[in-house]
Amino acid sequence: MPGVFILIPAYNEEATIARVILESMKYGKVVVCDDGSTDYTGVIAERIGAEVVRHEWNRGYGAALRTLFKTVLEYDPKIVVTIDADMQHDPAYIPKIIKAMEDEDADIAIGARLEAGETPSYRRLGIRAISKMVSPKLRDVQSGFRAYKGEIIRDIIPVEDDMSASIEIIEKALENGFKIIEVPIEIRYRDLDTSTYNPLAHGYQLIARIIHSRVINRPISYLAIPGIITMIIGFLSGVWVVFRYIEVRELAIGTAIITAILLIVGLILVMVAIQLYAIKEYTRMNSYSHIKNNTFQR
Repeated sequence: MPGVFILIPAYNEEATIARVILESMKYGKVVVCDDGSTDYTGVIAERIGAEVVRHEWNRGYGAALRTLFKTVLEYDPKIVVTIDADMQHDPAYIPKIIKAMEDEDADIAIGARLEAGETPSYRRLGIRAISKMVSPKLRDVQSGFRAYKGEIIRDIIPVEDDMSASIEIIEKALENGFKIIEVPIEIRYRDLDTSTYNPLAHGYQLIARIIHSRVINRPISYLAIPGIITMIIGFLSGVWVVFRYIEVRELAIGTAIITAILLIVGLILVMVAIQLYAIKEYTRMNSYSHIKNNTFQR
């Protein structure tokens, strides 16, 4: 397929990398990021004809994707596909995902894991829950098997180095109004060491990423409003302390301490929200000015 690039982030995948590359080569040019492997992953990939970019040490899934995206931009790609190196994803689905993206004029097509496939029950529950936190319309925001229009790659390059980059990419796509579809695929788990991440630690990492993104993008909703509510509760509590003291001449010390804490916490939340909002608006205005100046110069 002309103009199609298949990107493979890989770390110590010498047992499976050759098959993934050879199967993927049927559909486009393959570029592998050897993310600091200590085995022969990079050597094998290079020997069988893939373009290989290397990290000197293991920097993480997100860092590997970032390097691959920046590398492929040099070729002005039409379509970019990302796929895992451990044979969890079947490269034979690549044309199906690309066709679905083109047929529906989507910007991103996600190879979404089938509900009745080999995915363990606990993974399905986690995938579903985290996906709904990101977007109610998506079922599998963690899938690394995706197709992208080449023209949007520059706008979705991840900053995160770890696995949360998969969610960061989707969040950036949603912010930019890109159309995302999901294409059902079967995924292989049996007889594969599919993850070196503890499921609980991995889930915490992803949820923390989502919460962080929400707070940064909507500080008024997630910080200022809760802060104001906290201050109102603290104020009402303080009024009760004052009236009780006037009535019985006895200070409710415990309630007074709670009142002070509520007022302080509420004030901190509001102040942080104002600062984040100001920084966000300043950044947005600078970006707008930069785009406007570039347009004018052209």
